[in-house]
Amino acid sequence: MATLTTSSKRPYHIIVFGASGFTGQFVVEEVTRTCNEGPGGTFQWAVAGRNRDRLEKTLLQAADALCKPELKCVEVIVTDAAETEPLAIMCKQGVIVLNCVGPYRFYGETVMKACIENVAHCIDICGEP
Repeated sequence: MATLTTSSKRPYHIIVFGASGFTGQFVVEEVTRTCNEGPGGTFQWAVAGRNRDRLEKTLLQAADALCKPELKCVEVIVTDAAETEPLAIMCKQGVIVLNCVGPYRFYGETVMKACIENVAHCIDICGEP
């Protein structure tokens, strides 16, 4: 079985980009359910999107719904799919970017390009054409 590792250059195994949207909220809960490391575990992840308050609210709601208070400690990255430099900075921090930002026809190529240029794996799951 392959092991997912981070380095000092990539502090996060996974970044959920667009975490406060419909698909992103679902993904946050699923990442929480399947990556059951608990406090002091080695799995590191973050949520990302345009609005810090909405991202923090998403984490709080998931923490309450799943009885996982440690979600309040998940890192928040503020960035926008329409801004090249902040998007590149985000991509440099993760091994994998789970892109939940949609619709794909408007933002998918931009996110994919930023991931490729910054050597991050990208999985697009925005659910919109």
